[in-house]
Amino acid sequence: MKKINVMLLGLLLCFTLNSFAQQGYNKNYHLLYSGNLVVDKDFYLLTVITQTPAVTGILKSDKSLQRILEKHTSTIKRHVTDTCKTPVSLLTDFKWEKIDSLEIVKILKRLYELHPKEFDRMIDTQLRPSGYYERFIKLPDGEFYLKAWSQYIYGINYIIDQFGLGKKMRYPLIDSPNYVVTSRYYETVLKDIFASLDEETGRMKLFYQPSLQIALQLMQANDRDEPARFEPLEKGENKKPVEKIKATNWKKYPYAAIVIPGNGPPLTTTPISPDNKIHCDVAARRYLSGKAPFIITTGGYCYPFRGPYCEAVEMRRYLMQQYKIPANAIIIEPQARHTTTNIRNSNRLMIRYGIPINKPSLFITSKSQTDYSANEKFDARNLNELGYLPYRDKKQISNHEISFYPVMECLHMDPFDPLDP
Repeated sequence: MKKINVMLLGLLLCFTLNSFAQQGYNKNYHLLYSGNLVVDKDFYLLTVITQTPAVTGILKSDKSLQRILEKHTSTIKRHVTDTCKTPVSLLTDFKWEKIDSLEIVKILKRLYELHPKEFDRMIDTQLRPSGYYERFIKLPDGEFYLKAWSQYIYGINYIIDQFGLGKKMRYPLIDSPNYVVTSRYYETVLKDIFASLDEETGRMKLFYQPSLQIALQLMQANDRDEPARFEPLEKGENKKPVEKIKATNWKKYPYAAIVIPGNGPPLTTTPISPDNKIHCDVAARRYLSGKAPFIITTGGYCYPFRGPYCEAVEMRRYLMQQYKIPANAIIIEPQARHTTTNIRNSNRLMIRYGIPINKPSLFITSKSQTDYSANEKFDARNLNELGYLPYRDKKQISNHEISFYPVMECLHMDPFDPLDP
């Protein structure tokens, strides 16, 4: 009997550990705040680490990681006075090249194996329930942790390539640096960045901080704070609709929400484009007929390059002025930069705000964009850029409507889109 009980206990323990390893987003989880919203949105792993003393202690005490830190802080100091001027000569050492990445992963794997309890606690109580690594939830904690680190590496390299080295990344028309990176002016800016960071090297205690600070400085130099704009939304711009969600009788509506994607104006003098007015007109008719209790306007500061208008904000203004739709019925999503992320980001807000995702929602847009979004080529684009489809059971209903269901993978942060991760 005692032997059977021991066996049952072992099986139960195994089941519990495996079940826990499958856990992902928890609606009751409260995201941590580091004091820098761009870091929180682009590199949530680092935000969690800095607020987990047991893990920071392990990373600080490792001699191999400390040598990497010393190498990078020494490079910062050297660039203050050396003759290096070009972005390539100044920034390349702060990218994580393949050999560096392999070394980092090897060290982090060793540290996890030596201290599984400390790392597992952080992973299971912070990283998994945050939703930021939702695509990794089926992995055991060790693999989950290394995958999260790989996202940091990809993200840092992407930022340095785009805003430091001037490489053309996914969408150069709207995501490029403000300045010609090979210009004399930008070279001066880069040297001054190193002089400024030199004063901060004494506070850098973790191996990843020099590269992180370089990346943040490059984004700041180009006024690229898009991930932090309007945040926290639920306490500001979206406070009223979030309160209304809690009292909504969802049975009264055939759809949970109406999503309107942005379509930026080509002119800096035009707050809302002709197509966006059409999007709003069609969506307003659906809302006023009782199709859904909420409209989500989605789109950031995209077109024209460095334009002054946020698509989501201008659409909300148009809906309120033209159709008297109340502010508590309109949720803004002011960060999406593409049709793929219009849907992904809207789904994120639905999930986090408690809008039911087992009920279909409507994607409302112009006929041209509806035809495009309903096409299989749009599915292929999502798979190529996001790695998954940010919807399920997509179905075109009319010239202006596509019904769909959100998927949990939408919560996953994207290291290849630092302006809207």
